[in-house]
Amino acid sequence: MRPIPHPVRSPGLVLACLLACAMGCAMSDMGAPFIQGGPADSACTVDQDCADPALFFCNTALSRCEPACRTDLDCSVERRGELNAIIACESSALGCRCDASRCVPALCTGDGDCEDGKVCGDGVCGPPPPASSAAACRVVPARVVAPVGTTQRFEAWVTDAKGQPVVLRDGLSWSAVSPQVKGGGSGSGATFTLDAAGVDVEAVEARVGAVSCRASVTVLPPHTAAGQVRVVVTDGLTGYPIEGARVVVADALGSTTARESTDAWGVAVLAALSDPTVSVFHPDFGYLTVANYDMGGTRDLRLPLRRNPRDLEGGVHTGFSNFELPGMSSALSMGWAGLSVPGLLSEAAPYQAQGPNKPIELRQGGTVRAFEMPSNIWVRGLDVRSEIVAVPGIAGECDAALEDGTDPETAMRTGRCGTRTAWALTAQAPAGELPAGMMDPATDPLLLLARALPQSGRFFSAVQRDARFPLFPRVAGGYPPAMPRTSLDFRQVPLAFPFVVRVPPLPRYRDGYLSRALVMGSVSAPGRGMVPLGLGAAVNDSPVDTNTDTQPLLSTPGLVRVRMAPAHHGLEGQAYRLMALASSGGLGGWAPTGLATSAVMAPLDALRFDPEGLEPVTLADAFLPIPEGARYNADASPWNGLLSREWRMSALVPGATLVRAVFTDKDFHRWTVWVDGRRAVTGVRLPVPPPDLEDRTFQGDMLGSRASMSVEALAVATPEGRSLSLSALAESGGLAPEPLAAAVRATSTLNQGRPQVAWVHPVQGSSVERGAKLILWVDGFRVGTDTANGDEGEVWVTFSGGGPECDPAVTRIDSVQRHGEVSFFLPTSCSGFVRMEASLRDPLGRPLKPAVSAGSALLVK
Repeated sequence: MRPIPHPVRSPGLVLACLLACAMGCAMSDMGAPFIQGGPADSACTVDQDCADPALFFCNTALSRCEPACRTDLDCSVERRGELNAIIACESSALGCRCDASRCVPALCTGDGDCEDGKVCGDGVCGPPPPASSAAACRVVPARVVAPVGTTQRFEAWVTDAKGQPVVLRDGLSWSAVSPQVKGGGSGSGATFTLDAAGVDVEAVEARVGAVSCRASVTVLPPHTAAGQVRVVVTDGLTGYPIEGARVVVADALGSTTARESTDAWGVAVLAALSDPTVSVFHPDFGYLTVANYDMGGTRDLRLPLRRNPRDLEGGVHTGFSNFELPGMSSALSMGWAGLSVPGLLSEAAPYQAQGPNKPIELRQGGTVRAFEMPSNIWVRGLDVRSEIVAVPGIAGECDAALEDGTDPETAMRTGRCGTRTAWALTAQAPAGELPAGMMDPATDPLLLLARALPQSGRFFSAVQRDARFPLFPRVAGGYPPAMPRTSLDFRQVPLAFPFVVRVPPLPRYRDGYLSRALVMGSVSAPGRGMVPLGLGAAVNDSPVDTNTDTQPLLSTPGLVRVRMAPAHHGLEGQAYRLMALASSGGLGGWAPTGLATSAVMAPLDALRFDPEGLEPVTLADAFLPIPEGARYNADASPWNGLLSREWRMSALVPGATLVRAVFTDKDFHRWTVWVDGRRAVTGVRLPVPPPDLEDRTFQGDMLGSRASMSVEALAVATPEGRSLSLSALAESGGLAPEPLAAAVRATSTLNQGRPQVAWVHPVQGSSVERGAKLILWVDGFRVGTDTANGDEGEVWVTFSGGGPECDPAVTRIDSVQRHGEVSFFLPTSCSGFVRMEASLRDPLGRPLKPAVSAGSALLVK
């Protein structure tokens, strides 16, 4: 039984509050462009003290006049005249933009924004880097195992002699250096065809000048045997084949019909009948099941596994430079730091993306407010002085030996190293400009963020494209001490592109609608993962309906303001992507039981500077409905309409092409079950794992409790919009993190958790009065009798001892209060020593299977 939870502010909301604090007021002198000769530094108390209130405003925080604008033209010498011209604006080929009433240098988003012969790098036009600056390169993916006829695109990352990223427009060429593959070309990437069978040879080469790098390819012969499936099992994050994985083929009843272990190349061939269920088991990786595979296809499956997320941990320690606010003795500065996440965010465990929580206290005036926030949030100011923060990372590739001498190949094969992109979104504000209400515990931080974002010019993006780190066996209570240190420039590139996104109508959940939304802009770096470059936020509060609330200065509900930075510091040329994520509760942090989310993903052709929202970005796809109604019978006999080990949904999820259920045990080991969206209502019967491996549909405790379960629905399609089936994805390797993330148009999730009940008050052995109030906590179980609305049953409390009228006595409870609490009163007939057992019952009054109960005892006076 896990500890009884106490209400704490969601780390995601804490983050939103801090961002709102940093962005909530008008801009001060954040790197103000220099004025040619005008009175920009004149002392003032109001705008009228400045030389020309049409061109200047009074920054009351600094008591000085600064340039102001309403349109881009107000930043030009044509409007300001020679005396008040802004040097930074006139010396830039792109001029200045009027952003939040301030003239700021315009940034480029691509080479097309620059003059002939120049390229866009870090948001600034300049000469292209010469090919001679390349000192090393690395091909992504570094290895491929696939059958003859497979096409594969390869990309290359290039670095200079100092290890800094180089983005070349010309000079990079590709060629096949083995007869096993065909293809070639020039540019950042090229596509090759696997043409002839052969094992583990360097077959693809990228070259720039004298520098070259290669990828290894294993080409499997065609699979033609009738009545058999060939299964290729690889590490989804490195491409290495997994030897010794147990592959099990089961029939519609869940009975094993064939089993085989994979060889050194990750291959197993098994007999299979019509629509078999194929499962892969390995103790170091998450289990994977593909339900009801269509034998009418190639019968050649490529199944990627991901390592157990909690067995090894590592990452980087991140600090910040260049964060001092000019002219300010005190300011609140914060940075949200991370390492890029490969694949979908839902595939990463929370502790792989943000780390454990830590307490901090912010002091403003005489008010002290306590926060719980993830370890990767950096805060400086208001009596907090962070030096570095711990940022967790996910295993992957590495190209150098570890400090203990472990060679890169061994480290990659054992999940002991990774290379990801370190990133941060940063913001700051003078202490005197922090918004009213930030220290009020009742303030909704996401609402603060949504209201503050339009006025913000204080938000920045920082990136280190290649951050390498080791991973170690997990250390209880914290991270290993040997995490390498990185330093990020606090003001590396501003989020200089404000625009507006039209969010689709929000889906219903239970008796209402999802209550908040976050819009995130990002790029996906091949082999690295998703890198956030900006965000926006909205709430659905007044009124609670299908749309997010109308934001300040916008005309209609459903519009969300977003700010983004251009791709920079080695990420130039990567495709932009938008994700709108709606949620029933807090965003970020540990997902509480019952949390529902729905997300829409879409490519973004180019960044826009559209602060007024005159041309909103419209997301083409709709939010998927929440995948409610999934059930699983872990018992060995039928129960509540489910056969033994049967998983099934009560209804289809409209628009979903795939559904996956993820079971997670006490050690955070997972079993992912994939089902075609059309067959979710017919379900699947799961096979029993090999006898020497744990059954991860159970918690793994001494009580035989069931594991936690979450359900995710996905809409998956080709770039042309054609839906992809589960069988097609399994055959093409499309279940691997990167191709799956690229193909997903929308997802929705429901964290169902696992049924639990525990005594909260009074503690066991206490002495109480007759008729005392008792409190239980219930989680992962909807208490109620309205089964049509998703209710799952009642809580029964059985009393024994305590006198003849109390032995036995039963109290039945069919409703809960907030936070899952159930309160009721001790029967007045009970006295003396009283034993109590609380159990969860189905709508017919039968105990759940496995049983879920909690006992306690009291002395009643």
